[in-house]
Amino acid sequence: MFPIQGVLHLQDVGVARGGARAGGSLAEMIEADIYSGALAPGMWLKQIDLEERYGCTRLTLRHALDQLHSRKIVQRIPNRGYYVPPVDQAYVKNIFRARALVEMSIVDELVANVTSESLARLSYLASVFADTVRTGTVVEQDSANHDFHRELLKACHNPVMVEIIWDLRTRVPLAVQRANNTPAKLEQAARDHFEMIEALRTKDADRMRAITERHVGMNQGTSA
Repeated sequence: MFPIQGVLHLQDVGVARGGARAGGSLAEMIEADIYSGALAPGMWLKQIDLEERYGCTRLTLRHALDQLHSRKIVQRIPNRGYYVPPVDQAYVKNIFRARALVEMSIVDELVANVTSESLARLSYLASVFADTVRTGTVVEQDSANHDFHRELLKACHNPVMVEIIWDLRTRVPLAVQRANNTPAKLEQAARDHFEMIEALRTKDADRMRAITERHVGMNQGTSA
């Protein structure tokens, strides 16, 4: 299905210009901009604009776009080019269900490996997120939430599983996740964080799995 927005140029969304940013491959940088919404669903990606934005050659850009196309992060129409595909609710639901299953599968490892130092750090980060829910900006909420889950995943010693989880988390752009945010959902997400910490502290894997399933399932369409 073709996107309906037509051709949008990068300057239309006020993106920053300049050379490629440090850290990460070109494909990762483009994916990060799709996740953040700088490259929005439905946007056609003009190669000349992308070359200027990322300070790269056409060949390097084409390779990066092919990588993203193979993972369905971008779509390609022959003789027309690449675009960021629209996100439908069925896709979002499937992503969040996959996330729940993967995150539930590592609970035993989290329970076994979490340290007292990490629990203390998680408690602090859960409080930070709860504060941002009450008084913070959307950007601050996203950052605090990611900090909590990044610390949580330190107890998983399987880097492949961690990579899969973060990949799934970035498959739904933030703008789409935020669209269904409500104060009640964000407050429940904050409570879930504290309940996760208690389940880890008491080594209650079954409770941790139940909280994880609720947390991810309840947050379909939110940024928690």
